[in-house]
Amino acid sequence: MRKKSNTKQNKRLSIVLFTFSFIFISLFARLIYIQGYKGKEYYERAIRQSEIKIDLTSNRGTVYDRNNVALTDNEKEDIVVILKRNFNLDKEKIDILKKVTKLSEKEIYNKFESKSDLIELKIKYLNDELRKEIENKSAILIVNKTYRYRSENILTHVLGYINKYENKGVSGVEKAKNNLLKDQNKEYVEAFVDARKNVVPGSFKKYKSKDINHKNVKLTIDYDIQSIVEKALDKKHKNGAVVVSDVNTGEILAMASRPNFNPNKVEDYIDSENQELLNKAIQCKYPPGSIFKIIVTLAAFEEGVVDEEEKFECNGYIEFDGIKIKCWERDGHGEETFKEAFYNSCNPVFVEVGKRLGSKKILETAKRMGLSDKVDIGLEEEKETSLPKGDTVKGNAIGNISIGQGDIEVTPLQVNQMTQIIANNGAYKKLYLFDSILDQNMNEIENHKIEKDKVVMSPFIINRTKKLMEGVVEAGTAKNIKGIQGNSAGKTGSAEYYVNGQKFVHGWFTGYYPAKVPKYAVTVFVYDGKSGGGAAAPVFKDIIENINNIKQVQAQ
Repeated sequence: MRKKSNTKQNKRLSIVLFTFSFIFISLFARLIYIQGYKGKEYYERAIRQSEIKIDLTSNRGTVYDRNNVALTDNEKEDIVVILKRNFNLDKEKIDILKKVTKLSEKEIYNKFESKSDLIELKIKYLNDELRKEIENKSAILIVNKTYRYRSENILTHVLGYINKYENKGVSGVEKAKNNLLKDQNKEYVEAFVDARKNVVPGSFKKYKSKDINHKNVKLTIDYDIQSIVEKALDKKHKNGAVVVSDVNTGEILAMASRPNFNPNKVEDYIDSENQELLNKAIQCKYPPGSIFKIIVTLAAFEEGVVDEEEKFECNGYIEFDGIKIKCWERDGHGEETFKEAFYNSCNPVFVEVGKRLGSKKILETAKRMGLSDKVDIGLEEEKETSLPKGDTVKGNAIGNISIGQGDIEVTPLQVNQMTQIIANNGAYKKLYLFDSILDQNMNEIENHKIEKDKVVMSPFIINRTKKLMEGVVEAGTAKNIKGIQGNSAGKTGSAEYYVNGQKFVHGWFTGYYPAKVPKYAVTVFVYDGKSGGGAAAPVFKDIIENINNIKQVQAQ
């Protein structure tokens, strides 16, 4: 009996010891986890709860254009920062603030009704006497603040924007290079409060991080050309997108989307139905319409199913396999050669040529010319194209495929890549946006690796098509932009598109300049522009003429 009793006691003792050991080990492990792994996070949380802070910079690296023009963090101004709870707003101080800020007494009181303990006021006037008066007051500082984005809201869709509370990139360059740009160049005004929420004496002052290993991003964008593009879109009140690239290098010199947005007030656009936050150059896909006739032409010349002088008859429409495709010219173009059909963007003729080719050949050519995969310029928002496949390429689908309609959808960036290949006589140079990474002294740390050119189309076939594109400007659907010094070449497009049963007709023009020795490839897309010749081609002309103007000025 005694043995059984001892055995039971030993078992109980073992269970108790095991339980206490388990609890002790668990608590010890938790303590190590909190102090070690989570210690820094909890410490930072405690600090944040005891600090009052205004950032004086974006706390991010700077983004530059190709010529080292700062695209971010370049606008600065003096401000006064006031620690509200320690600042007795008497008549003397109100008078000083009125002189410095040019605000009325009522406006100043309204500012002090803010929930924030730190009040930020812009300085409108400041002389030496007022500066001394302010510096002799407690709980007020004069500091210089740097704003992340330019007030002109330029290159907004490419740069993107940040979540201010987390200082985290949400879109564009800000998102793509967030890990490189974040937590740099820190300057701020700060005050600490104790457990009773009283300000710790001497803690209200300006701070600056000691980290000098800053990293910055340099883009291929040309600020002057970007400004020209955005002004051209705004002047003509166009909703759409433009891409300008350097034919010889593949560098993207400008990229703009409309409607625009203010990156300092992103919250105003979150629930908007106007698509301000979408980068239409890379983020939206549209039917290419008649600019796809470039692809059909390349395939037709390569297969030898047509030549420039072959004659066709256009009576205003073509019927086959139970469908009817109309020409934009109501009564048709009558008798015309293939090259004239290209100039005129004649649908019936291209459907006829498309039937000779077949869908497979046309779509294979589209893939070779960059209209299949993403260009992949490093921005996460970029969309892949949509080309028909499976049963959607069979039967009478060739009608829509031949004129760039139906299931074909592309981005303006992809169209620019296609245009760049044509301007380069069939050589593919991959478009790119990121030039290099710079240190705090503007020295290059890392640069873009340029891919080797590859020939994707015979120069002979390309040059025959280029002559037709010159004819579009000289005598075809874009003759309204004829006369640009140095001449240009391109193709117009008008693409039907339906959203919730509502019909839109988008306008395209994609081309290059100068015509004989191309330097720039320019793609213009106008949302619901009705026609490429009427809406998009004039934007192209405006851009090229203004680029010529600034280049002439720079050369002087």
